[in-house]
Amino acid sequence: MLYYRIGVDFGTAKPVISYLENGKLQVFEDIRKNECFRTQRLFQTSVHFSDEPEKPIPLGVPAEHLCEALLSAAVNCFNFCPHTGKLESLVLSIPETWYRTIDGAAKVRLEHSLVHELGIEDKLFQLVREPVAAAAYWIWMMMQQQKPKWDSNLLICDMGSSTFNVSLCHISRENKVKILYSDWQPQAGFVFDLQCIKLAYNQKHRLPLTEDTPEFFPLLRAFEQEKINSHQRSTNRLITYLKAPEAMANYNLYCFGGGYAVKCQQVIEAFAPIQQGIQEVIQRLNAWMQSNQQSFDFLFLIGGGCRFILAKNAILQALEIQDNDARFDHTFNDAHSNFAISYGACLIGNCLIDPVEKCPYALGFVTETLNVYAEREKKIIPLIQANTNLDCLLEAHFPNMSLLTAFQGSLPVITLCLNSPTQEPLFIDIKLDNIQLPNYSANNLWRLGIRVDTLHTLYLIIHNSQNQSIIEYEVGRLLDITVLTEK
Repeated sequence: MLYYRIGVDFGTAKPVISYLENGKLQVFEDIRKNECFRTQRLFQTSVHFSDEPEKPIPLGVPAEHLCEALLSAAVNCFNFCPHTGKLESLVLSIPETWYRTIDGAAKVRLEHSLVHELGIEDKLFQLVREPVAAAAYWIWMMMQQQKPKWDSNLLICDMGSSTFNVSLCHISRENKVKILYSDWQPQAGFVFDLQCIKLAYNQKHRLPLTEDTPEFFPLLRAFEQEKINSHQRSTNRLITYLKAPEAMANYNLYCFGGGYAVKCQQVIEAFAPIQQGIQEVIQRLNAWMQSNQQSFDFLFLIGGGCRFILAKNAILQALEIQDNDARFDHTFNDAHSNFAISYGACLIGNCLIDPVEKCPYALGFVTETLNVYAEREKKIIPLIQANTNLDCLLEAHFPNMSLLTAFQGSLPVITLCLNSPTQEPLFIDIKLDNIQLPNYSANNLWRLGIRVDTLHTLYLIIHNSQNQSIIEYEVGRLLDITVLTEK
């Protein structure tokens, strides 16, 4: 029986599993593709799938499919392991927006599904950001072509079914990737799809289309399927339209759902707000690069949306580059963008590419002190600064502060403070299993620190300065530490 370390791009449109076999990347793509709308309900990628109590989120649906694909022994086209081998570990990609949100509900639900519904031990999986995974795959392909591009900046533009993301990544000589800048526009893909089906419905019935209309979801599914099936044909027609818009304006570009259609001019109108969003995101990127004296050396377009000619043209225009620009390898992008995220996650899982991950927020612990008026005051003692490289925390890390006087007793609870520049501080009480602190004496001092292992698990460290003994307590996975509040 073979053992595999796999990568998973659990996207909302088409989840993909990748694995390494005989040194080559392989893809196992079929995880119930037709259930993508239920997947979107789980991860709340659309404004049309709300968190309202009367609209419960079916957590079990995507979890069951992942469980069947990864853990089931039944032999069918949906199951990964019977076709290949036993699952040893997995690296799962998550959107950049989830990563940077301290208490992101989607991230909490994802980890809950993996641990509690799939039964996957938390030591067997790792979460990585989608642009990190994509950059890892880009590095790997450059190495395979014997064209390494070390000490360069790679700009990744990802147009998925939910958001448009840009990430500027630095590629170092140690095959490492570090994200320098990230930004995004929410609801990119859905806004376009919804606008198209609304135009088609109104054109046929002279009535507005709402989510309560019985045809709403069937039309949305039919339109998305038509986009996929007619990709090359519709691309050629759009190229012709862009050359002669007046002649092609009323030509049907997409026909779907039994008598519904959107014309070339309507598609341009539906895409207009997406184009504006792309321009705004890239304008912010350009401003950041200028103020930080950075630029990009290579451009990598990923995600199904970037294959759409209007999206690709909008990105290139906003970046003020031509299709034949040396920084944009058209052939490479067309051939390698589809599975870049899952392939990159697989490479990271097999230790072939080593990303430099950062902690997206500052972390400290809360203690009480007496002020000059003998009143109790809460004080936050910093442990990690925001954007600290996690590689720097593999060894024990202690804050630059005075040693604390030890006292007799136990430490049943410690309050952690997570702080992000864009959010209010989040305080989390972590219940400890009665850690015994060093005994009190006049010259017995101790200090509190942390370390983070290669799986991003956070350990609380209590160091006794008298006998140099160390007590360690496993707190939980650093990037998903808010899950602890759910337990």
